[in-house]
Amino acid sequence: MITLSSAENVLKDVYLGVIADQINTKTNPLFARIRKSTRNIVGKEVRVVAPIGINGGIMAGTEDDTLPEGVDTPYLSFVAPLKNLYGKFEISDKAIRCSSTDVNSFVNLLQDGMDSLLKASIFNLSRMLYGDGTGLLGTIKEFTLPTATVSNVESFAPGMYVDIYTGESLTEAKVYVKAVDKAAKKVTFGSGTTFTADDKIYVHKSKNNEIVGLKGIVSNTSLYGVKRADYPVINAKTYTASDEAFDENFVQKIIDELEMNGTAVNFINCSYELKRLYQQYMTYYNKNIEFTTLEDGTRVITHLGTPIVPTNHVDAGECYFLNTDDFVFYELGDWKWLEDEQGRILKQFADKPAYSATLVKYTELVCHKPSGVGFVSNLKTTMPEV
Repeated sequence: MITLSSAENVLKDVYLGVIADQINTKTNPLFARIRKSTRNIVGKEVRVVAPIGINGGIMAGTEDDTLPEGVDTPYLSFVAPLKNLYGKFEISDKAIRCSSTDVNSFVNLLQDGMDSLLKASIFNLSRMLYGDGTGLLGTIKEFTLPTATVSNVESFAPGMYVDIYTGESLTEAKVYVKAVDKAAKKVTFGSGTTFTADDKIYVHKSKNNEIVGLKGIVSNTSLYGVKRADYPVINAKTYTASDEAFDENFVQKIIDELEMNGTAVNFINCSYELKRLYQQYMTYYNKNIEFTTLEDGTRVITHLGTPIVPTNHVDAGECYFLNTDDFVFYELGDWKWLEDEQGRILKQFADKPAYSATLVKYTELVCHKPSGVGFVSNLKTTMPEV
């Protein structure tokens, strides 16, 4: 006989470990490579110190000179609040009752729910990893209600709920995403939705609450409580391409410049268009294309051993050059079910015959060396006529 108590035990003892492992290892290659740590958590914040220079106690002098005066390595204090990440699983009372005497049916029921939760968690974590922390999905360009052309269609998926803002004012809350046409860059929302051109779309109730991803590390005016204007030393290395080709020579040039700045690039994250262009150049010049297998099992091409990893969350003409050792996900712990005082995780809704369980994690992504991040924009995605 399946009961709420036995269902909770299955969620805790069987599914929690599996779903946490799947999120941590299968979200995307970059997420899988970044290490996780429970250190440097002070209350609800991450507090770390980041070196911004070298030891000043170095000199060459005569045998009777005074010794060097300054010996302290300059540091900046990075402070970032832990972000609250949630994922909710729902199951109706009717579904539980219908499968209460059939173990296989109940397992299938839970499996379907877990698969849906896992898919949504992986999609949103991948998106956040490349965002700026604001939760911005895209901007409305053109529209014929309830369908709109948006600036970044890759951040949308059917089934999402979003909020629409005009400027800083919330104009539509909990809007359902009905359909996504990636080829046309169009999103269709639930009926009755109204919006105007240049309105901004955010994940429901997530505005300014997401983890700070690569876009934020590169472009936010303030990072981990430090204003870039006050400390330009934390600025990422940005490059605006003109007529450069995304080939071996260009890639090596960026790697060399970052290496001269003290960063050993071990991960190149680009759009699928640039990945294909790099392969096209290699093929055109009859060069050997090398491959490697990453931690999550993804097989990718490499540039002299450095993986070139495509993702649909990087715009067509953009590319990141990273040393993943400079990044850490600081967290209170791994994914857990939200429990009440009695340790229960399945809670009945007050207004409908259904139960929910909420997966939770408190974390923030910190880059210890923002100046070691290289970001290239405005790259051409096709070979010139030769």
